[in-house]
Amino acid sequence: MAQYPQIGPRLSRVKEILSVRHLSETVDPVDAVVALLLHESGPELDVLLIHRAERINDPWSGQIGLPGGRVEHTDLSTRAAVKREVSEEIGLDLDNHGRELGTLSIGSPMRRLDMKVQPWVYALTSRPEIRISPEVQEAFWSSVISLPSLMTSTEIEIRGTRREVDAFLVNGRVVWGYTYRVLDELLSMLKPLT
Repeated sequence: MAQYPQIGPRLSRVKEILSVRHLSETVDPVDAVVALLLHESGPELDVLLIHRAERINDPWSGQIGLPGGRVEHTDLSTRAAVKREVSEEIGLDLDNHGRELGTLSIGSPMRRLDMKVQPWVYALTSRPEIRISPEVQEAFWSSVISLPSLMTSTEIEIRGTRREVDAFLVNGRVVWGYTYRVLDELLSMLKPLT
């Protein structure tokens, strides 16, 4: 049996909650996966976010999100898909640098009911070097504990239409939509510890 490094109290709580939910491998087929990559050091708990590159015909072009992407027919499982996507987008090998904690609720980005996305939660044993791909403009860490103080409503423009959304405003970057919902679900698990 593999020996895993010790994880802190917040990540232990997340693992405990996720293990009760028994969602480590989804039964329903999903179209895409994202990785919620967390690093805990003392009182700090950080999440790795990415700023997607501006690309034509990409509905998520330029948005702040989580590493991930579509499940390919060559992927043996959603677990394999998330590992592949994280490696492709930010150059991180989850087998060497991560500890799987479980999965969060399947959701749909931009309320597209035809697309199901499975978030996978990993504890990172350290803050490894990130090597971004052309799909990613930048990768950056954000404090999870500070997210509640960064909640706001803001106006965004999507495909020429302006709309008001709930969001986190992280260093001037708007984190909204599906990524906002995933982070909000994580925060609800951590409430007793924040």
